[in-house]
Amino acid sequence: MFRHAFPIVVTSTLLLVPSPAGAFTVLPKPASAPTLGPTGELERPDPQSLVREAKALWYVENDYTGALAKFNAAVDADPKDNDVRLQRGYFFEVLSGIVVPNVRAAFRERAQDDYQRISDADPDSLVAGMARDGLARLAGEDFLEPKPVTCPETAIEVHAHGDMLYGARRFADAIGEYEKATAGCPQASAWWVDLADSHYVLGDFESAEALFGRALSIDPWNREAHRFLADTELQLGDREAAIHQLTLTVVSDPSYEAGWSALQIYATSMGRKWNRVYGGRTAEPPGVERASWIARPSGARSKWRVRPTRALRRGRGPSGR
Repeated sequence: MFRHAFPIVVTSTLLLVPSPAGAFTVLPKPASAPTLGPTGELERPDPQSLVREAKALWYVENDYTGALAKFNAAVDADPKDNDVRLQRGYFFEVLSGIVVPNVRAAFRERAQDDYQRISDADPDSLVAGMARDGLARLAGEDFLEPKPVTCPETAIEVHAHGDMLYGARRFADAIGEYEKATAGCPQASAWWVDLADSHYVLGDFESAEALFGRALSIDPWNREAHRFLADTELQLGDREAAIHQLTLTVVSDPSYEAGWSALQIYATSMGRKWNRVYGGRTAEPPGVERASWIARPSGARSKWRVRPTRALRRGRGPSGR
C-alpha cells in the first residue's frame, strides 16, 4: 500500500501514548495453520487478508499484540511475498520506537532482517528500494528534511484520525478527515499528499493530480509528492510527465532508494536510457513482469505505501507502500 512511504511535521500519537507500549506483550510467533478448502484439500491462509486484519487491529483497535500475530501469520503463509514482508518490517520498525526499552533492540533487528531479505531477494524492484529506505532510517542516516511547519493541535488530531481510517482502508472516510486537516493547516505539504493519495487509490486521478500539485506548490522538494504524481500521470496517460516527475523525485532527494527503483522501472519499461548518478547500485533491465507493472490497475500502488508515524515521517519515512 505500501504507502507507502510519507514525511510529515508533527509527532505521532502512537509515540505519544505510553499505554500501548507498556501493555504490549511479546508472544511466541504463531504458525499459520492450514484449513480444509471446499475440495477437502488443505489451504494456506491468504497473506493479503491477514495483512488487512493486522492493520485493522493496529490502526483501529490499537491491539499491537494481535496485529503482530497476524503479520507473522501473513509472512508464514507466503515467505516469498516481499510486499507482505515489507508491511511486517515496517510494523517492527514502528514497534522498535514505542515498546519498553528492553525489547526495542529485538524489534529493530527484526525490522532490519525483513528489510534486508527483501533487498537481497529482488534488489531492483520498487519494494526493495523501499526496504533500503527502511534500512537507512534504522541506521540513522539523514534524509532531506521536509519543509518545517507548525500545525494546530486540532488539525493534528483530525489528521491522525484520517491516518487511522486510511490504515483501515476506509479511503473515502479518510478523505473527509484529510480535507479538514488541510483546511486547518494548509501549509502542511505532506497532508496534501495524504489527501491526494486517498483520491488516487479510489481511482480519482484528476483530483489526485491537482492535489499532488498543491503539495508541490507548498514544498517543491517533497519527494513523495513527485513520486506519486508520477504514478498519477501514468494513469492519466502522460508517460513523459511521469518520467519527468520521477526525475524530480531523485533530484529532490538523491538518497531516496524507492525513487531510483521507480525511475528504473518506468524508464526501462518505456525504452528510455538512464544512468544512476548517485549511490553504488547498478541498474539491470527488469523482466517482463516489471515491464507490465506500470499498467497496474488503480489502487494497486497502495499495497506499497507504508504509513509512517509522524516521527518516522519527520525522518523521511518509507513511501510507499
